Amino acid sequence: MLCPKCQHKNPGTIAYCQKCGGKLDFTADEIAGSLVQSARAETAANTEYYAKQALTFAAALFLLAITLFVLSLGAPKESYYIPALSKGAEHVKVEFKLDPELPKLSIPLEIRKR
Repeated sequence: MLCPKCQHKNPGTIAYCQKCGGKLDFTADEIAGSLVQSARAETAANTEYYAKQALTFAAALFLLAITLFVLSLGAPKESYYIPALSKGAEHVKVEFKLDPELPKLSIPLEIRKR
């Protein structure tokens, strides 16, 4: 709400100007219109802020996807193929055998007194 004397912008909920102290005699319709106008301005500012955030996030996600794609092109096939799921997996034979048992060492357990 603009003060009629000094044209200072005041909140719509006060009765006197914050700058010059003049009485603000406004009708309920003028106050409601001012509040609606300030709410619309605040909503527009919030919408613009969140749109910028969403655009920044989308750009970062796009750059990450492009980077991962480019990095995956240079990798050899063996580094990203899972052997159990690749074409030659059914021809792979794996032999399992236990290592021979280690011989026991004879170490004397003496307690020496000094």
